[in-house]
Amino acid sequence: MSDNAVLIHPRNLARTYSSQAYEDPWEIVEDYQRVLEYTGRQPNAGSQRVASKLNLPRSRIRPWMDGSIPHPVRAIQTAETRDWLPLTEDTDAFDPLNRLVAWGCSQGTLKNEIFAPYFIVHSDEDRERITGLLEQLDLEPVEERTEDKNRSAEVRVSDNGAILGRVLYTLDVPLDDEALNTLPSYLDSVSEPSKRVFARTYLENRGQYWEFNSRWILEHSNRTGSYRRSLASFYADLGADVEVHEDTISIDSDFARDLLDDE
Repeated sequence: MSDNAVLIHPRNLARTYSSQAYEDPWEIVEDYQRVLEYTGRQPNAGSQRVASKLNLPRSRIRPWMDGSIPHPVRAIQTAETRDWLPLTEDTDAFDPLNRLVAWGCSQGTLKNEIFAPYFIVHSDEDRERITGLLEQLDLEPVEERTEDKNRSAEVRVSDNGAILGRVLYTLDVPLDDEALNTLPSYLDSVSEPSKRVFARTYLENRGQYWEFNSRWILEHSNRTGSYRRSLASFYADLGADVEVHEDTISIDSDFARDLLDDE
């Protein structure tokens, strides 16, 4: 593992978009950059000349020359401004993003098509933790309540939520209708302290202490058996005594207590 391993490249974020004109949305970014570079060298060139020189449809580049910015480019610009891209473990934003991925996998979702992240809160403590993470990223949390007493409140992001959601998606937080079969793959590329931060956030969200067997239970009937086994292996690799049950996994209380005591 390299401390500077890049976990998200700009092209990863671009590829969360779709385009009728491009099979690979990253090519939109590359073509837009080509147009900017050419017009920077030839500021008086018209759209027909630029299109001919770069072998691009005039109808595509004319809006770019008039100041329009393609969605993938705008998302990359926003993410870079917020220091989310390129993302490494050394990036200041990594720690809150790592915790938000744990939230998204354990107690959250990304809305289909719009990629907006929603985080479920069951208590004031949950609310304080998730709002604190979002505020670390200079994002404004908004709580949405429902009249249904059987449903918990959800916290979303007021501005740039969809871009945050796309960043989380590149880190393997699933959309609403996607089955999750394994833990996020980037966890294989980060240090043990960062893995423990993820594990602690997960345990805080889904863990329940069962006194009769002195174990912590993580109920996950909403995930596949493959995912639960992946989660169990993750905790076992960190030193937990893990058991896999039908809809849950359980870990020993000594490990859980030590993990929850981490600063």
